[in-house]
Amino acid sequence: MIKIRNNQKGSSMVEMLGVLTILAILGMGTIKFIGGVQNVFIQNMVVSEARDLQKVISDRYKFEGNYKSLFESRSCDDEPDTVAQFLCGACEGCNSQDRMAPFQMCSNGKLHHRGGGSVRVCKYDDAYKHYVMFFEGLTDRSCTALAQVNWYTRQKSDIYRMIINSGITNKELAVESPFTKTEGSVVFPITASQAMTACSNGDSNNDIQLVFF
Repeated sequence: MIKIRNNQKGSSMVEMLGVLTILAILGMGTIKFIGGVQNVFIQNMVVSEARDLQKVISDRYKFEGNYKSLFESRSCDDEPDTVAQFLCGACEGCNSQDRMAPFQMCSNGKLHHRGGGSVRVCKYDDAYKHYVMFFEGLTDRSCTALAQVNWYTRQKSDIYRMIINSGITNKELAVESPFTKTEGSVVFPITASQAMTACSNGDSNNDIQLVFF
C-alpha cells in the first residue's frame, strides 16, 4: 500500500508540473497576443490623431487662404512651443474651449501622439501657404502605418510632401505629391516595402514630417 501511495504522489507531482507548464505557455501566448493588440491600437491611434489634427487645422484656416494668423506671432521653436499651446487652448488668454487639437494629444500645453513621442506643428514657408507636422519618436510599425496614409480626397490632395527619417543615411525617404512632383522624385502613394524600409530606424526612433497645403 505504501508503494502505491508513493507512486500516486509521484504521478500527481508530474501531472501538476505538466499543468503548470501548459499554463505558463498559455500565459506567455496571452501576453504576446495582448501586446500585439496594443501595438495595433497605438499605430491606429497615431494615424487617427494625424488625420484629425490635419483636418482641424486645414478646415480652420482654408477660408483665409493661408496660415499666417496661426504662425505670424507663434513658433514651434519657442520654449514653450506657442503653436502647441494655442492648438491645445493653453495659451495666454485661451481656454479649453479654444482647443483645436484632439484632447488626448494635449498635455500641459504640449502635443504628443499616442505612442508617447512629441508632435510639432510649424510654419513651412514664408508665404504661410504650407505647414508641417512633425511626428517624432514613432515605432517602426506606427511609422509604417502613418507613411501609407491616403491623404487624397475628392480627386485632390491635401499633402504637399512627406519626409521619413530626415538626415538618416539609408533611411531617409522624401515623397512628393504627384501634382507638384519634380523629375525623378518618389510620389504618393508609396508601397508597403518602401515604408517599411524607411521606417526601420529602431522602435521609438522614427520621425515623419508631413507638409500640407
